[in-house]
Amino acid sequence: MKRTLFALACIFAANTALADNAKTEAYRDAAIPAPKDWQGPRFSLSHNYPKQQPAPCTAAECPWLAIDLNMQTDFSAAGVPSWEKNSVYNQYIMSILNYVKQGQTLDLNNAEGLKTQVDGKDKWFHIPWMAFDQHTGREFVHGLTNERTAVISDFYGEERQGLHGLPNAKSGAQAGFETWAVGMYNNYGGYTIGQSWSKKGTPNIETINGVTSTKGMPFMQGTVVVKFLFTTATPTDVPYLTGSPTWQADRHIETNNKFSCERKVQEVRLVQVDVAVVDERSPSRWVYGTFAYIIGPGKTVWDNLQPVGLQWGMDPWTFPAVPKAESIAPRQSVLNESISAFEHFGCNGRLAGPVDNKLSSCMSCHGGAFANTAGNTFATGAYGPPIFGFPGICEQYSQDNVEYFQTIQFPQGYTGGNYPDAMNLDTSLQMQIALQEWSLFKAKGKAAAACEVK
Repeated sequence: MKRTLFALACIFAANTALADNAKTEAYRDAAIPAPKDWQGPRFSLSHNYPKQQPAPCTAAECPWLAIDLNMQTDFSAAGVPSWEKNSVYNQYIMSILNYVKQGQTLDLNNAEGLKTQVDGKDKWFHIPWMAFDQHTGREFVHGLTNERTAVISDFYGEERQGLHGLPNAKSGAQAGFETWAVGMYNNYGGYTIGQSWSKKGTPNIETINGVTSTKGMPFMQGTVVVKFLFTTATPTDVPYLTGSPTWQADRHIETNNKFSCERKVQEVRLVQVDVAVVDERSPSRWVYGTFAYIIGPGKTVWDNLQPVGLQWGMDPWTFPAVPKAESIAPRQSVLNESISAFEHFGCNGRLAGPVDNKLSSCMSCHGGAFANTAGNTFATGAYGPPIFGFPGICEQYSQDNVEYFQTIQFPQGYTGGNYPDAMNLDTSLQMQIALQEWSLFKAKGKAAAACEVK
């Protein structure tokens, strides 16, 4: 009897320690803490999520919802959307940017960074568990995480080298530029995050009407997501980044055009700003947009953010989701082709940002945000859709491309009947990463193994 009680006590103590550690890991500010003598900015995770569901967003607070953006597909020749400076597309994306910049500094300076409080109230929130990975997780200065490494052709492209050539660019065709980014959700999105994660740092997964997902899903209308992306490229490499906000980041050290696992505080520059909103008029429930920083006559940084385009679906009738002979021009992406510096866009006229994968698109990538319902598959291997690409992406008509470029919305499963046990996370790749890190913690008690040199 005593041995049984002792065993139960040990199990209870182990579970308590696991829960305490989960809370610490989930809500920590940075993967690697700042040195004791650090005198610069320090990132603080915003996780005081709203406990009450916000009232429906009004047109005064969410003006884009009042803009007559017709997202019904018109297959006639007149149905191909066209970007103009005074078009509803431009009005729509600029209304989102105006919402984002409320309460922020005009120069987005390094000392103040991004403010999560506006007018004394919490406005912006972060997703937990993104400081667990020691290699790519949040750094301590501004909470940036390591994303896709871009190459110089992402910034100018061979086909337009004569117009936007960069003669002083870093030598070597494969020379890479790391991307570091921080994303935030407004109070509408913050409510869903708070429902999805307990204060102990564990996910709240529930099944309602046969649909399994994290609690609070899907994100409600009024949700705004914004992500600021910074690059290690300099104005010497990419001249149109001149004047771009320069921040400090505890990022990887580069030697001979290769990035090591070791970090130190170095400069990064704003290159791209992504926005996304829930708009029930959209066939995906979401509208994604992106801006590129390009030096210009604007008085503030915000004035020099030029819209690249909008996307509300994946254009499943456009190559490579259909054969080239059947393909038509995209109807669910609209691109600003008058942008003043090179922009590579995405796969066959779909939307992608300056440092994004030109063979994908914003929604094709985010549409693959799924997680295993048990929360454990991440630790043992493949878990779901090929978010970041696969052999032959955007190059040929194939079943993989058919599935990758299909418009879906929560709570639909991934197309093609693949990954039947995966739950839809309503396009949130950050939520997916959080569940991935939680599952690794649950399985091993620590993050993945040491990093690999890129």
